[in-house]
Amino acid sequence: MIKPNFAAMSNEKLKIYVLQHRDDDDALHELTVRVQTQGKRLNSIEELKQVIQEKRSPQQT
Repeated sequence: MIKPNFAAMSNEKLKIYVLQHRDDDDALHELTVRVQTQGKRLNSIEELKQVIQEKRSPQQT
């Protein structure tokens, strides 16, 4: 099976892929690197899941 090119995916497409393929370590790694690059430090996959959930929830203003 050929894996997608995660580096070429938009952040949104990568997030969707990770949610659909939770066991794909390469995709999780790419998403984690992107999140950390944006200044958010992650200590676990659970924290990554929390970040994704926060982004999916409507913003409260």
